[in-house]
Amino acid sequence: MSDRPSLRLTRLPRVGVITATLVGSLAFGGGSFVAVAQDASPSPMGDCVPGTMSTEVISATPEASPAAVEEPVGTPADEATVSAVQAFFDNFAACTGNPDALATLVTAGLVNTLGGFESVEAALAGEFFEEVPAGIELGDVEMFDDGSIAAAVTYQQSEYQVASENWILVQENGEWKLDGIAPGETPEIDGDTTAVGVNLNEIEGGYEIVPNTASVVATDVLILQAINTGTNTEPHELIVFQLPEGADPMALLGLGEEGASPEASPAVAEEDITFIGAVFVPAPGESIDLVLVNLPPGVYTLACFVQGPDGAPHAANGMVTTFEVTAPVEEATPAA
Repeated sequence: MSDRPSLRLTRLPRVGVITATLVGSLAFGGGSFVAVAQDASPSPMGDCVPGTMSTEVISATPEASPAAVEEPVGTPADEATVSAVQAFFDNFAACTGNPDALATLVTAGLVNTLGGFESVEAALAGEFFEEVPAGIELGDVEMFDDGSIAAAVTYQQSEYQVASENWILVQENGEWKLDGIAPGETPEIDGDTTAVGVNLNEIEGGYEIVPNTASVVATDVLILQAINTGTNTEPHELIVFQLPEGADPMALLGLGEEGASPEASPAVAEEDITFIGAVFVPAPGESIDLVLVNLPPGVYTLACFVQGPDGAPHAANGMVTTFEVTAPVEEATPAA
């Protein structure tokens, strides 16, 4: 067994894909690298220096729900290693917007685990590298006995979500490459914070999403703790998005109230959906925080689009609900 952290990968949804493709691409495992693109223009950090593309072929795709294992503890990296990792991330940023170059900076294991591709070449052909995060900030760097490195990173996953992950780097033929992404520690952000537990439950005949409160007052930082309930047997995700006022979330799935006319559950236009954020919780008993900053008042949809044993997304069998952020009540001005 490897001494580095297990690859509990955060596979985040693509923005701008809805209706029929929402289930395939907003659902985790839709085939994009880290699917909410930031600024795709080249980084000003320097010239992009491509490496050598991996030729490894992986014939089997990974299991969808890895079992929880005790992760080993790394040791702080020395100064030379930290400098090498920083150089890797600087080059990664410089190569943003250049899929051919980005393809040389990852392993076949990454594209197989994240997108189900058998090789980096196949991932490149499948537009796996078209959308990647930008503005990555490097935190602590740890080394493990097998020579791999875990680099803590944060970045703006969407307009509102701050993502925190551990990016796993390994050496392949003398070059550092990204080999996996694991959830990181909840980022510490200045400001008033509200935390809400969101239970992702498997129930008889279907699924449900149950926040421990139906609404909260708008605050600087809202943390939605996505909990894959310990009695579950499947992986789950928490996707947060906003629909036009009065829209039926089930219309995204071609469903709606039984017997309702198309006028009662009209299709939702792609440009009318606002993606807020998402996290993936692969193993029962685990929880991952979805950190949102300055989320405005409004009604938001919470859903899980992981495919169930019947081939339908969990949302089609009940795993969808709404959650409201209300405006703060203005304090009355004291009488003179």
